[in-house]
Amino acid sequence: MPLKNIYAQQFENKGKLIEQKIQAIFFYLDENDFDFTEQPNQFGKSLFNGIDIKTENDIFSIGNRFVNLRNGLSINVGSTYNFEFIDDEKKPVAFNTKIIGQAIKSIDIFWMEILWEGATALYPQEIEILSDDGYFLISSIEINEGQVNTEYTDELLIIDKKDIARKLKLGQFGVEDNGRKYFQNLESLLIDK
Repeated sequence: MPLKNIYAQQFENKGKLIEQKIQAIFFYLDENDFDFTEQPNQFGKSLFNGIDIKTENDIFSIGNRFVNLRNGLSINVGSTYNFEFIDDEKKPVAFNTKIIGQAIKSIDIFWMEILWEGATALYPQEIEILSDDGYFLISSIEINEGQVNTEYTDELLIIDKKDIARKLKLGQFGVEDNGRKYFQNLESLLIDK
C-alpha cells in the first residue's frame, strides 16, 4: 500500500475515536506481569504488544505496525489479535487509568522523519489522547534495564502523566527540540513531504 494511503488511514482512524467514550483499555500480559509492564521502569508501562481501546461503539488497536511490525505506531479498527501475533500465555488485562470513562476530546499524532531501508519517511512516534482531564500517551520507545534506550522501536511505552511526557520530551513536548512533527490533517502532512 502506498505511504500516502497509510497516512490517510491514520488520520481517518483517529477521527473515528474522537468524541467516543473510553470504556476500557486492555494490555496483553503474562500472568507474572503484576505491575502492568513487561520492562519495569519509572516512566510508565513498557509493552511488547499493542493495546486495545474499547469504546461504546468499537474496539481500536494501537501498536507498532505502521508499515510492518516495526516501523511506527498505527491506529487500527479491531482488536490487537487481528493485527499481531500474541503468545498464548498472554491475556488481555484491563488497565485502570484516569481517562477510562471519559470521552476523547482530541487525538494527536506526533511524527518523526526516519531513514529506513535507504529512504526517509515520516513515521508516527507518539499518539497522544486527551479527555477533559485525562492524558494518555503511547510512544514507540524502548525501555532497557529501566531506562529509555531508543526511539522508533517495536515496543510501546504507555504514559498517563503529562509531567513524565514533558520530562522525556515526548509528543507535544518534543516538537520544539526532540524531532517530533505535528500535522493537523493529512493535507498539511503531504505539503511538508
